[in-house]
Amino acid sequence: MKRLFVLLSLLVAALLVASLAISCTPKPKETILLRLVVPSPPGDMLTVKDEELAARFNERAGGEYEIKVYPGEQLVHVPEYLDAVRTGAVEMMDVGWGIYGGADPRLGAHETPFLFNNIRANAAAQDALVELFDPVFRQFNQTALASFTTDSMIYLGTKPVKTMEDWHGLLVGAIAPPMAGTINALGGSPVTVMWTDLYTNLEKGVIDGALTSTQGTINLKLTDVISDVTIFFGNSGGNGYTINLDVWNAMPKSIQDILLEETQQTAQTMGETFIRLHDEDVETLRGLGIDVYVLPKAEQDKWKAACGPYIEQQMSAAGDFGAKLKQIADEANSKFPN
Repeated sequence: MKRLFVLLSLLVAALLVASLAISCTPKPKETILLRLVVPSPPGDMLTVKDEELAARFNERAGGEYEIKVYPGEQLVHVPEYLDAVRTGAVEMMDVGWGIYGGADPRLGAHETPFLFNNIRANAAAQDALVELFDPVFRQFNQTALASFTTDSMIYLGTKPVKTMEDWHGLLVGAIAPPMAGTINALGGSPVTVMWTDLYTNLEKGVIDGALTSTQGTINLKLTDVISDVTIFFGNSGGNGYTINLDVWNAMPKSIQDILLEETQQTAQTMGETFIRLHDEDVETLRGLGIDVYVLPKAEQDKWKAACGPYIEQQMSAAGDFGAKLKQIADEANSKFPN
């Protein structure tokens, strides 16, 4: 009996030691998910580049963090991206910042018409724009990581536009407040339309035309419902990455560095891609049967002059932010004059 008691005591002691060892063994950390929303559909180059970014980041993060890409409106509608990142409904977004100019006019100020001479000047300004915009985004509980040019907005529609007079009487879709200002200054009537709804509005004749990019025109198949395109460098386009500020602040610096490196490298590559596509898209549009008109400089100067009061109003309303933006644009334009 005594021997049995000793054996049971030893067994209990062994179990206690084993239990203590198990409880002291550190549990593996759960992977922290970063949900990245991008408006473009699956298969679009803007979505593919984020999927490639995610793959590189995930490998380097070693399971500590993981980016998962949600294209289109799988998690939230595009107009809600800004607020979704602010509240943590999603962690990251990659989208054109200018469409949220209604939440804060400064977010659309870089799309003021004729601010940049050309796509190369716009591309050269991107790093400085990220630094300028970061304090604005922090008011929405997020920080700016990187941005890239998506070229300039063009006119596309069912009626040709070659002179100032051609704008009169046109209902033109505006996907961001600065585009509405441009359309109004040129004599057209702006209609607020989210870029995802341009196709149906053009198809149904709700609008005669719109301002958007050549890539958007091609990728959204707007070429099915338009006949004319006018190329002019008016409102510059761009997309950028932001991340929820609470999530960012909780990240180890090593992970922050990886995320910055990967988003900035992607932005650099995409900027170079859009510069290359600038001329290629014109030929693609013509190949799709679209009448493409490249606005002569003399006529573009008239359009710029007509937008002059609106440009001045935008820069003045933005105060110190506007002055800094103008300085950034001037420096970039000096490197890439017309």
